[in-house]
Amino acid sequence: MMEYRFNFTPRLVALGLFAGVALLVLLFSLGFQLGVRMAAEPAAPVPLERAAPAPKAAS
Repeated sequence: MMEYRFNFTPRLVALGLFAGVALLVLLFSLGFQLGVRMAAEPAAPVPLERAAPAPKAAS
């Protein structure tokens, strides 16, 4: 059976910390953008005349 020893070098620890901080920043900005969209005023309802085309007259 093979055994692998994983060494935590200072460079690997720094890379892991950087990746973790970047992930947290991206998640925070995503949540902020979603919050801004949810807090925005809802779009005005489309008037009925513009929602569907007028029916054709029977000839």
